[in-house]
Amino acid sequence: MIYKPRYVFRPGALEAIQRSRNIQTDEQLALYIGIEPKHLEKLRAGYPVSAEVALRVAALQGDKNYLAAWFDLEQPAAA
Repeated sequence: MIYKPRYVFRPGALEAIQRSRNIQTDEQLALYIGIEPKHLEKLRAGYPVSAEVALRVAALQGDKNYLAAWFDLEQPAAA
């Protein structure tokens, strides 16, 4: 079985991104990270994102190789 890694935003990461980029609204934040605004609350609640989204956010924040600043690896469910 091939496992595709998925990531969850670390607590406070979305707010830190918002402050670091002077983003004023949730709509602007959603646009910045490349999601629909209606999904932002899910991300704040721990909903996972794909590796592609995580890499994009890390790159936008200045270092595409530094995921740990913004994300934790989702733990796969026990089989």
